[in-house]
Amino acid sequence: MCYRTGVEPVIAVLAGDVIDQIAAGEVIERPASVVKELVDNAIDAGARTISVETVAGGRALIRVSDDGCGMSAASARLALERHATSKIRCVDDLWALTSMGFRGEALPSIASVSRMTLTTRREGDLAATRIVIEASRVLEVTEIGAPVGTTIEVTDLLFNLPARLKFLKGESTEASHITDLLGKVAMAHPRLHVRLRHNGRTSLETPPDRDGFARAQALLGPRIAARLVAVSGEEAGVRVTAYLGAPELAQATARGVQLFVGLRPIRDRGLLHAIAMGYGELVPRGRYPIAIVHVDVPAGAVDVNVHPQKLEVRFSEATEVAAAVRHIVQAGVAAAPWRAELGGAGPIQMSAMTSVAPPRLAFDGPGATALSARYAAQLRERSQVTLSFAGGETGSAGSAESRAWAAQLQSQVRASRAAETHEARESARREDAAWSTPRAGDPLQASHGPRDASSELAEGSGPVPSTGFFSSLRFLGQLDLTYLVCEGGGELVLVDQHSAHERVELERLRARSTDRDVTIQKLLFPMTIEVTAAEVELVGRVAQLLAHVGFEVEAFGKTTLAVKAVPAGIRHGDPAQLLTKLLAEWAADGAPSEEERLDTMLAQIACHSVVRAGDRLSPSEAEALLRGLDGVAHADRGPHGRPILLRLPLAEIARRFGR
Repeated sequence: MCYRTGVEPVIAVLAGDVIDQIAAGEVIERPASVVKELVDNAIDAGARTISVETVAGGRALIRVSDDGCGMSAASARLALERHATSKIRCVDDLWALTSMGFRGEALPSIASVSRMTLTTRREGDLAATRIVIEASRVLEVTEIGAPVGTTIEVTDLLFNLPARLKFLKGESTEASHITDLLGKVAMAHPRLHVRLRHNGRTSLETPPDRDGFARAQALLGPRIAARLVAVSGEEAGVRVTAYLGAPELAQATARGVQLFVGLRPIRDRGLLHAIAMGYGELVPRGRYPIAIVHVDVPAGAVDVNVHPQKLEVRFSEATEVAAAVRHIVQAGVAAAPWRAELGGAGPIQMSAMTSVAPPRLAFDGPGATALSARYAAQLRERSQVTLSFAGGETGSAGSAESRAWAAQLQSQVRASRAAETHEARESARREDAAWSTPRAGDPLQASHGPRDASSELAEGSGPVPSTGFFSSLRFLGQLDLTYLVCEGGGELVLVDQHSAHERVELERLRARSTDRDVTIQKLLFPMTIEVTAAEVELVGRVAQLLAHVGFEVEAFGKTTLAVKAVPAGIRHGDPAQLLTKLLAEWAADGAPSEEERLDTMLAQIACHSVVRAGDRLSPSEAEALLRGLDGVAHADRGPHGRPILLRLPLAEIARRFGR
């Protein structure tokens, strides 16, 4: 490290403990990082059972026990030295790794930022070795009685790095990250018995399964397991095994996609895209399927040493790997039982599939233009050629004719659209020029000069000017069953009915929540929903908070929740889906405080309890909504930040009409 004092450069040699803490910063991001490193070592030791216990989300205690081969006293001491590893012998071993860990950084990095106790014993040794370390300093080495294997206890994580400690999330968030990690470990190693306990309560228990598909079914729950298919194959030396969920299980986030390379859980945008392409049009854009994908490549074709926490890898032939994943997933989707339910048969070739019946086109019919009618007629004439080409029954002449016709049609469409766009732009330019030309006797135009419509509308919007503003408006009607059209104070005012009602309802729910006056709807029969093990654990910690807004929920199995009551007043959507969405968001990202979770729930309940675009309101209902806006804060913005009202002065309208 080089820095300057005055003119002369000074070279600073870092102390050993500083080096250890810097290295620990790369390996230890949160308590789940510690669990990952210790579990990787246990797997490398040949463990058949791994037990993990945590307290306070891993801040106070992380205990990882295994029944692996254990270490000798000398090896246990050496394992605490940086880069001491028995898993690689030379540089070339990095290109043929079969172990989960290999750098020799885990134990010394963890020991440098915690108080750690290591207890280990090999089969045949009379006693186990126990080493107590605090911030890299060995305090005690003794012999004690212990079973074969290794147990490592980590307490007071980051106690000597308060600046890092404050960046950790809440207890429930950190615990959910650990649960998610152990779920992926169990998914990658079906014959491994994994136990996890948070604060004395069992969160995950996965006895050994016969194969990966059985383990995936057990971890994902019965609802998803019933719609899961297994597929495997090999292409260009890349072996892919995948467990694919039906398209209707697709989610808004990619949390349902789990990728493994050489039994390591990884993140890879290229493989994620390949899976989406494998599903094709069955999964809408912006959504992600449920899919567990294991990829195995030849030794030397993947570099696992590109990320400090081994969460990313680099393929020597990334294009070939992505192609193999895409093709094998595509084949699995094509052969899946639920594929026939969607009307498909045989290999998926979306671009070549067509209906046997003459197509009904969106631009066809009595109201079509001459150009559209001509295109529709051409498409009908060519439908038989297209069908023959798609089915592979014609020769190369038919294929060439179809392609040439398609290319000609596309060229005509592009030329037509370009001409329409040019004409529209010229028309807009002429209109702007006309508005910008000063007229005699038009002082408003002369003083303001030329404007465009967007700036005029923007200037017409603004904060609510005074108390009682909305009550003073005269309701005129609804525009597109979405906006309340009002007038008052020399302005035309448009009010977004959904955002306005959402703001009013959120403030009402906040007030009732403060008073503990919550209206709930009891269910005659409990409703069960399938979630992840991490979300079941999360419910155990936030059940009281959920009850605060009207949800009565309890665990009903490893991956099942029983919903006994929901908030009253939800008129749009399924309360169970709303709860599932909230739990998924909290388990993934967490929340810094209970207050934020509460406000998020209230905002979601308000959004699903109010009028929406397309709802017809009577004059009395509209006027009641306007009066309600006068009683809330931030009445110019909805809970999601969108504006509630748009104001356009009558003088501006008059200017538009040239008055």
